Amino acid sequence: MDFPDLIPLQQSARYAAAVRLLGRKVLEIDAPNGPPLLAIRRGRGPLGVLYLPRADLTGGRSAVLRSLPRSMARLVIPETADQTPGYPVLTAQHIAEINLPQAPVMDNLWDNMHGKWRNRLRRAQDSDVAVRETPYDPDRDAALLRPELRQRLRRGYRSYTPAFLAAYAQANPHQTCLLQARLNGDTIAFMLFLLHGPVATYTTGWTGPEGRRTHAHNLLMYEAMKRLFIKGICRLDLGTIDTDDGMALARFKLGCGARARTLGATRLIPPGFRVSP
Repeated sequence: MDFPDLIPLQQSARYAAAVRLLGRKVLEIDAPNGPPLLAIRRGRGPLGVLYLPRADLTGGRSAVLRSLPRSMARLVIPETADQTPGYPVLTAQHIAEINLPQAPVMDNLWDNMHGKWRNRLRRAQDSDVAVRETPYDPDRDAALLRPELRQRLRRGYRSYTPAFLAAYAQANPHQTCLLQARLNGDTIAFMLFLLHGPVATYTTGWTGPEGRRTHAHNLLMYEAMKRLFIKGICRLDLGTIDTDDGMALARFKLGCGARARTLGATRLIPPGFRVSP
C-alpha cells in the first residue's frame, strides 16, 4: 500500500509551531528528496546544541549536516539506521507503529492483535466502560495529567511535558485527540494523541485500578485505531518500546498489532567537527 509522506512528529511543522510558542528557536534546513529538516536550538552561547530528532537522512539528505553551524554541537537521531557522521552516544531506539492495514481494515486490525490482547479487549467491550473523544483543552483537561506525572516520577521515565502539550493544542487547534474511558461518571483511563498530517502520535496516557480491572486501555487503543483511521490517518506512532525497563508497556504496544522499527543510533557531532562530503 502506498502512503503519503509519513513524517514523524518531531520533524513536522506542527511540532515546530509548538516549540516556537515555547520560545525555542527552530531552524528549517532545505534538504533534497523530501521536506526540510528541523533543528532545534538548545542552550546558549558555547554550550548551545542543535538537536535534530527523528531526522530523515536517507538518499543524500545527510549532506545538509554540512550546512549546520560548526561552532555548535550537533545531536542527531536518524530516522533510520545509516552512516550518519559523528560519535554514537546512545544505542538505537525502537519505536512501535501501526500502519493503516489493507481492506477490510477493521477485520485486519482485529486479526493483527495478539490473542491475549484481543481477549482483554473483548472483556472491556462487554463492560460498562464508555469512551469519550474530545480535543485536548489544557484549561479543562490539565488535571487528567496529574496522576500520569506522579507515575513518571515513581517509575523514572520521561515524556512530553504539560507545557509542550498545551503549546501544541494552542498552536494547532483541533489537531489533538483525547480519549477517555469513563465508568460511573469517572475517568478511569485516558490516551492523548497529537495529529500531524497523515500521522497520529501517542504522547501520554494513564490508567487507574478500575482501568486495569476493566482493561480500559485495550478499549482506548482499539477505539483510537478505529476512529483515527476513519478520519484519514495512515499511521499511529506509539513511541519508543523498551523491553528492558518497560516490558509491560512494550507487550501492550506490540500486542495491539504494532510493529517495531529501529531508528539510527543517536550521534554527536562535536563543535568544530567538519562533516565530510
